[in-house]
Amino acid sequence: MTGGNRLLVLTYHGIDTRRSVISTAPDLFHRQMEALTSHGLVGISLADAFGHYERTGCFPTSGVVLTFDDGYLSVLDQALPIMQSFGFRCTAFIIAGLVGLNAAQARNANRYIDRDLMGWTQLAELADCSAEIGSHTMNHPDLTKVDPHACERELSESRENLQQMLQLPVESFAYPFGCTNPSVCAAAKLHYRRACTTRLGRNLTQPDPLQIQRVDVYYVRRLAMFRRLLEGGLDTYLQYRQALRDLKLFFL
Repeated sequence: MTGGNRLLVLTYHGIDTRRSVISTAPDLFHRQMEALTSHGLVGISLADAFGHYERTGCFPTSGVVLTFDDGYLSVLDQALPIMQSFGFRCTAFIIAGLVGLNAAQARNANRYIDRDLMGWTQLAELADCSAEIGSHTMNHPDLTKVDPHACERELSESRENLQQMLQLPVESFAYPFGCTNPSVCAAAKLHYRRACTTRLGRNLTQPDPLQIQRVDVYYVRRLAMFRRLLEGGLDTYLQYRQALRDLKLFFL
């Protein structure tokens, strides 16, 4: 990875042709994976990246972490075959209480979740293909707006359910909507080794593993921008976009 030993973590949601801020068309996703390869980079999981960091004190120089939030079926149907063709790995953050729901059922359970979700058999298939399974809570609430007991349940029960059903360790977490505060972060630390926010940026050496920054591909959907990101650029652009997001939250 150019631009020093900084870990780039990318955020995807649905791999589909819907005109949505959380959609990436399959053909664009394929071109983005080709761009990684052409820059000498490899798609890896969050566990891969931080495992390397714990062993060596630095992030893998050729690794870019691919993360998928929510657990949409399109990750298995569309993204996985493309990643496999390049030999890439990823981390999928799963809403444990919504596993297996179709789009209508998911929307009834949570108005922000409006696509078919993977079931347990499909999640096991994804994990068998070297994907890391992480938690995205039980029901995808804003953890900063629920009481401490509800926050604890969302964090602990999701991990327990995923581990029990898949017979795999679950050590990574993504805060729903990227929302966190000191108390939520402290609660997450009791159950997970690392956790992802939605703050835009790369992760420097000696990162806070409970405050991992990511870059949502929506902000770099033009392929030329995506390539500049891979080359170590766009830091000022990402800071500007984050400042706009912070300003919007301030006035909410």
